Amino acid sequence: MRRLGLATLGLLVVGGLLFLPSCTLLSNLGYTRQYPQYKGLRQIAVFVQHWPVYQELPNQNDLGADFIKKSTLFTGPWQLAGSINPRAVDIKDIDDEVAAALLTQVLTEKGYEPFLSGVFPAQPGPITVEEIMAKCQAVDPWVDAFLFCFYSPVVFCAEAQAAPADHRQRSYGLQELIEILNPGATQVIWAGPRAAQAPPRSISHAFIYVSLTMFKALDWRPLWEIADSQIGGRMRVKLNQCPPAPTDQNYPADAAIIQRLMSNNLTCRLRHLIPDAF
Repeated sequence: MRRLGLATLGLLVVGGLLFLPSCTLLSNLGYTRQYPQYKGLRQIAVFVQHWPVYQELPNQNDLGADFIKKSTLFTGPWQLAGSINPRAVDIKDIDDEVAAALLTQVLTEKGYEPFLSGVFPAQPGPITVEEIMAKCQAVDPWVDAFLFCFYSPVVFCAEAQAAPADHRQRSYGLQELIEILNPGATQVIWAGPRAAQAPPRSISHAFIYVSLTMFKALDWRPLWEIADSQIGGRMRVKLNQCPPAPTDQNYPADAAIIQRLMSNNLTCRLRHLIPDAF
């Protein structure tokens, strides 16, 4: 077989490169036909709201009970929850700034252009999702979609009796919780095995629960929905691939390590949950 000349080889390489975008478009053709409502979504107005584990909305006792709807009172009014997990402690280190940064990072990776909307003041009264969308659309008429997010960062103590006495009424900083579980120390044991086998006064689990709904700006129709373990719309879920997984070993963890574990886990889950832009 004769060797290809440099000119011929160059033409083949250029032709291959030109053919790649065509292949990509063809491979997405069936996808775009199946989900035409997702086409053209780029500018996403993002709203985040902390939902402490010890609080509830008047008609919803936790963020996983129902999807965020147009009628949802996104800014409260909040009231103390009737019951919570006796080992659960709400964490204030994961605040609006951290949650919004994690969310917008993944949205940007997915091809969207997210921005945090400031259409309501820092201490608003009760406002529904529909009212917020109307205000935002009046200020930013070019927006393509609205993404609403409730987030709930929770640490679980291995023993209920080790949880702070007033954890049903307020949030705790991670370092504050560590000092309660392990007085005088800057670290606490993060239990590798399940809670039943965890050492006393250790942390058995930490998680950021989320509820997300994306509404299309054109008609305020929900495109996809997440409420803790409930999922509606186009999703690909492989959450078991997200760290940290159970281990055979217990290990010490300080506040920075725990926050990083919680943040990395949520980032991983969001990458699997949020659909790609196209």
